[in-house]
Amino acid sequence: MKKIIAVLMILFVAGFTFATGQQDAASSSAEASFAGNYAFGGSTTVEPIIRAAAEAFSEMYPDVKISYDAPGSSAGVKGPLEGTYSIGAASRALKDSEVEAGALATAIAKDGVAVVVNKGSVPMDDLKLEDVIAIFTGELTNWNQLGGPDAEIVVFNRDEASGTRSCFKDATVKKQKKSFTETAAIVTSNGDMVAKVGSTPYAIGYCGFGYLGKDAGTKSVTVSSVAPETENVLNGSYPVQRDLILITKGPVPAGTLEEAFINYILSEEGQEIVKEEKFIPMN
Repeated sequence: MKKIIAVLMILFVAGFTFATGQQDAASSSAEASFAGNYAFGGSTTVEPIIRAAAEAFSEMYPDVKISYDAPGSSAGVKGPLEGTYSIGAASRALKDSEVEAGALATAIAKDGVAVVVNKGSVPMDDLKLEDVIAIFTGELTNWNQLGGPDAEIVVFNRDEASGTRSCFKDATVKKQKKSFTETAAIVTSNGDMVAKVGSTPYAIGYCGFGYLGKDAGTKSVTVSSVAPETENVLNGSYPVQRDLILITKGPVPAGTLEEAFINYILSEEGQEIVKEEKFIPMN
């Protein structure tokens, strides 16, 4: 009997030791260490989120340096496919051709695109969606056509590479099978947009929600009486909205920095960064 008990005790200890070893191995795998330089890039809209998240991520992994440049969403899609970026970022949905080429999107935040006007010279606080479309197609050219001052409407638009432009176009002029006016002045970022609209009398433009309030000379207007607010994006009533996405070339391999960074942004801490940057968390 004593021999049987002794054998059972040996088997118990051996089993416990094996299980502990397995747990330690899993733990060490989960706590991978990363080092090196990583290039991310793409959307100017997503830029504030990535920069803030990269800074926090680098505090956890001091040997990691993440750079981000912002030539636009189109570059954010091409970069991972061509090997320029480890992770790209875009503020528009992927095209079918991009998905076929291997691009994989992970949504990290929600956003709306607000219509902004020059605060000091444009008295309107609301524009109907059809009037917004008419302004950006060039059918309306003077504010007095909308009950405003007798002054030419100065239209600012984004460049072709912009995801914000793509989103705004899809929700406005494209729905009516029309095109943007060719007389609009072109800007290359959300920051440049609010700066130009804020400093140009009688100007109108558009930007991501995260850039509202960043220039004292601009104000947002309601669109068909719907305010550019988080609640209205979530309930679907705001007409111009989109997901902000990270792009990789296919699924990221397990245990890589890319996987860890994406998981970090989707974590509770990462989504708090999204909120701090005035975008809308996924959860």
